[in-house]
Parts: sequence; C-alpha cells; structure tokens
Amino acid sequence: MLKGLDQVQQNLDRYYTGALRRAATAMEEIAAILEGYAKSSHPWTEDTGNTAKSIRGFISEVTPKIIRVTLSAGMEYDVFLELAREGKWAWLWPAIEANLDTIKRKLEGIRQ
Repeated sequence: MLKGLDQVQQNLDRYYTGALRRAATAMEEIAAILEGYAKSSHPWTEDTGNTAKSIRGFISEVTPKIIRVTLSAGMEYDVFLELAREGKWAWLWPAIEANLDTIKRKLEGIRQ
C-alpha cells in the first residue's frame, strides 16, 4: 500500500463533498433567479394570477453527476402560453435565455 494513500482519499472525499455542496447552492440560487424572473417578466397580462402563482424553480434531480433545475408553471393551459403561436406568449424558456450569463457565472463559481 502506498504511504499517504488514506490521506489522499480523505482529501479527495472532502473536495468532492465541498464541490457538491457548492454546486447544490449554485443550482438553488439559479432556480430562485429563474422563478423570480419568470414571475415578473412575461409577455401576457394576467387575468387571475394563477399562472404566476404556480411558477416554480426548483431542484428536481440530484445524482452524483447531475443536479437538475426545473422551471415550470402548474396550470393546465400554461403549455399553450409557452408553445402557441410560435412562442409568442412564451416566458419560461425566455427566462432561461435572459439569465444565461448569470447561470454561467454561478456555475463557474463552483470550481473555486
């Protein structure tokens, strides 16, 4: 057995745990940014406010290799707002596009 191998393994485990914690924190921040943007920046006028209330940004999957953020709206008709008329009323995907620079900065900060 190599001398110091246990110490190397412990350091790698500590580094991985820290990187995973930084990644999860960054993804939580990204989810909150996307949710806030989607709730405040949409091309349609609210009638009931139900769509805006149903918008959620959240971590939907965590594996050793993936932390997935989902941005969604919960009303049955929201899919039509997002996809109808060639995306004229879309706001979920545009929220992601509008925040790409912020998303990239947050993800780059994980390495540090």
